[in-house]
Amino acid sequence: MGNNVLGCKRCVNTTKNPNVRINHEGYCNVCEVFMNNFNKSVLETELSFLRSRRGKGKTKYDAFLGLSGGKDSTATLYTVKQMGFRPLAFTFDLGYYPKHIFQRAKHISSLMDTDHQIIDIRRYIRASDVSCYQKTAALYDETESDELKERFINIYKDGKKHYSIKCRHFVPVVRTCQLCRRPVIRAYYSEAIKRGINLIILGMNGWANLSGTHGLSKKVKISAIKILKPYKNSMPVYVVHLPFLLQRSIKETQKILDKAGWKEPKGENLIETNANSCLFARAAESKAKRMLGFHPDTPRLAREVTVGFITKVQAKIALEKIHRPVCSVRHVLERANII
Repeated sequence: MGNNVLGCKRCVNTTKNPNVRINHEGYCNVCEVFMNNFNKSVLETELSFLRSRRGKGKTKYDAFLGLSGGKDSTATLYTVKQMGFRPLAFTFDLGYYPKHIFQRAKHISSLMDTDHQIIDIRRYIRASDVSCYQKTAALYDETESDELKERFINIYKDGKKHYSIKCRHFVPVVRTCQLCRRPVIRAYYSEAIKRGINLIILGMNGWANLSGTHGLSKKVKISAIKILKPYKNSMPVYVVHLPFLLQRSIKETQKILDKAGWKEPKGENLIETNANSCLFARAAESKAKRMLGFHPDTPRLAREVTVGFITKVQAKIALEKIHRPVCSVRHVLERANII
């Protein structure tokens, strides 16, 4: 790459991202942490734990399963049913997801004879989160300039300091997913506990412990399971990233989708960025890419390449696509009654 921009020889991360560093072997910090710490025996132990949870729910459900009706969640639901679980599928609503997400989720749950609930989780947005949404809308309202490019880069770089859902700083964000995850993770715990379930299964293709990827030498546990336990004496809720746990590839997922009767939506690609399924991300996508110099969803797709779920070429193709926004960031958030 020119202009002193270095790219990882394994994934799609480059040094255009200020949080990415490339080591002397040509790997980015994320790939280096993964390669130095991945231990398949950890996943084997976690898979045994998952299987032991069948039939352990306090009601007729023993798992709470996130469902959008897309390729990952559909293949995950099919697999979970094949494993013998009795899941309750759910689709969260933050007011800015496209209507087709809910329609697809309902269709897939019906196709697989699975109970399904749509849950509005805006109640989990705190006052500090609202302030961050407001500041983010203001940031995206600003006229593009070299100065704004510098601000975007600095805000993006500082974003990892505010990644925790416990963060109460009033700051704008560049990556929209950073704000979404706050109410989503709170809702994971509370909505599962309400239903007497302490096992959540997701179709995410990355590992659960990502905090260690900012350091090059730190030892971390590469795990498929995240434990949510907001208070010392509260019941733990286990969040399982099933595709990563099973070490799936996109080819294996496609075979499962064929068995499940899933059809690739017209006008969409099999591998897409978050802007395909979130109007907030879609409204921010093109401006974020111009200001940053790289697509804001690069880190997520890079991790899917790192773990072997998709290829580097597939990720690059997805990142080149820009989705037409329906309206501005501010308008999306106002319509969702968040700001």
